[in-house]
Amino acid sequence: GKMSDTAIKRPAGVTIVGILTAILGVINIVFGVWMLMYWLGIKLGTLFEGQTVFWLLFNGFLAVVMGLIYFWLTQLTFAGSQTAQVLISVFAVINIVFGFFHFDSGGAAQIILNLIVVLIVNTHKAKLWFSQTA
Repeated sequence: GKMSDTAIKRPAGVTIVGILTAILGVINIVFGVWMLMYWLGIKLGTLFEGQTVFWLLFNGFLAVVMGLIYFWLTQLTFAGSQTAQVLISVFAVINIVFGFFHFDSGGAAQIILNLIVVLIVNTHKAKLWFSQTA
């Protein structure tokens, strides 16, 4: 038989989640590098004005690490990895929980968006996609 008969088609929702994950990676790395530059004394803008040296270093480093994790998740998502499905679900649930803490200032949108992500990666078609590799 031909390979195309057995090839699993990537659901559009999974593609969207993969792209969103990549965008989150870029945003995290940009903000992380920006905070670390601020920590080094290269102050672009006033967004981090008044933050402690520790805050800048800790959050800058954390943002870069999260960005790299998001890039890794993007790769796993496009590879059809079960690990990606689990981690994306876990991150989305964590984001939903944190959304309740700042419900009025964007938390509601955060909850809705992450709920959509959880639903997308757990559909029947998505589960098939994510069962291709560990």
